[in-house]
Amino acid sequence: MWDNIIIIVEGKTDTNKIQSIYPNLTCVETNGSAIDGSILQRIKQLSLTHQIIIFTDPDYPGQKIRQIVSDYLDNKCSHAFIDKNLAIKNNKVGIAQAVPETIKKALASVVHFNSNQEPSLSWHDYIILVDSKPKRDYLSQNLHFTKVNNKTLYKWLNLMGVNKTKVQEILKEQINDGTTK
Repeated sequence: MWDNIIIIVEGKTDTNKIQSIYPNLTCVETNGSAIDGSILQRIKQLSLTHQIIIFTDPDYPGQKIRQIVSDYLDNKCSHAFIDKNLAIKNNKVGIAQAVPETIKKALASVVHFNSNQEPSLSWHDYIILVDSKPKRDYLSQNLHFTKVNNKTLYKWLNLMGVNKTKVQEILKEQINDGTTK
C-alpha cells in the first residue's frame, strides 16, 4: 500500500512515530524550516517516481515547511493534516506527540492539490460565503486541513477545485449541526 509513497516530515521523532505505525513507509526529514537545498532537490527527484505527501506539525514552522516544499514541487504533491489539539503532549506540539489513531486518520484523509486547474472559486464569492472565523474553521476541519487564515484557505480551495456550490453545501452542514456563528 505504501510502496510508491514518500512522507515528508520535519524530523527523526516524526519518522520514528510514523514508522512505529507503518514500518514500511518511507519518510524524508526536512530537519526543520531552514530546509537545505539538497533536501529539496532529493524530494523533487523522488516526486518523479513517487507520490509525495507532506505531513508536518500543526504549528507555524510546520506550516512554513509545508509551504516551502509544496511551492518547490509546484503544488504537485498531497497533504496530510493533523489537528493541533490532537497533537499535544507534555507541552509539545507535533506528529510525534499524536496517538497512532490520529496519525492513521490523517494519512487516510490525504488532500490532493492540482496547480494546473483554473480557479474554481472567486475571491468575492469566498469572502461572502466564508465571512467569519467559525465558518473558516468548520470548512478547514471538514476538508481535513489544519486551521488556516483566509488567504491560505482560499488558495487551497482553488488548488482542490472546490467551487462555490461545494462551499455552500459544507457550510449548510454547519448550519444543520447548529455550529454557525
